Amino acid sequence: MKAESVHAALLLMVVVGLGLAVFATLETYIPPLQGACSVNPFISCSKVDTSNHTSTLGIPDWSIGVAGFVVLLGLEIPLYRTWRRDLLTGVLAVSGLGIVAAVYLGYVELDVIHALCPVCFSTYVADTIVFLLSLWLFWSSRGAASGDEAGLAKPDEASESPPTAA
Repeated sequence: MKAESVHAALLLMVVVGLGLAVFATLETYIPPLQGACSVNPFISCSKVDTSNHTSTLGIPDWSIGVAGFVVLLGLEIPLYRTWRRDLLTGVLAVSGLGIVAAVYLGYVELDVIHALCPVCFSTYVADTIVFLLSLWLFWSSRGAASGDEAGLAKPDEASESPPTAA
């Protein structure tokens, strides 16, 4: 798999995740939208949204998702253009924190509310894919990055460049 393809998929998943998080926000403020993903008493955006368990430490859960994906987008766009390893490390760290948040929020949905919001669950999946893609980029570029000034060589280019005389 080419690094450029993985980067494109990574950027796409960040945009998808942000779109889902924004939709979750809109559901909070436009209740008829909750019906779009309320299939039964268990798979129900409405049940989750009206449960009084949709904030963590006073912060609305949807805002955590939106903020996380905005930060990821802010890191991924320059990463896509520059291949800087510090930006990749940031994407990896933020998406890793997102997984921790997703596990907690998923626990609240399943164990406390006894319902699953498909939109919320989709954001958890999107973040997990972002984490896995960034982890793949991180590990696949480890050896190539050691001599690269930007901090992250494109793995495909690093393998194709001719060796230099010492």
